[in-house]
Amino acid sequence: MNEHRDASDRLTIDFEKIESRQYAKITKAIVKQFELKPANEITRGLDEIFQDYQQGEKIIGLEWDNWSGYIVNAKNTIAEDLAREIASYINDTYKNS
Repeated sequence: MNEHRDASDRLTIDFEKIESRQYAKITKAIVKQFELKPANEITRGLDEIFQDYQQGEKIIGLEWDNWSGYIVNAKNTIAEDLAREIASYINDTYKNS
């Protein structure tokens, strides 16, 4: 689990050991656990998958790419605590994945 800021200064937490085939399973569990609603349509590319979700005013990106693995991205500053909660959930639930 790596926590850093992206080029837009958004809190980003990645799990480089999680493979793309696990994206749907992990994302579905997170959406249910944290009662998230889709904020846009899912995007799938050759080397990336991403979709934004919201919990009230908080917006979170749940993403995967071949460089960083699974990524939790706080799209606004009020979502940073939620991003850390989600990252802890992933770390505790999928650390052996």
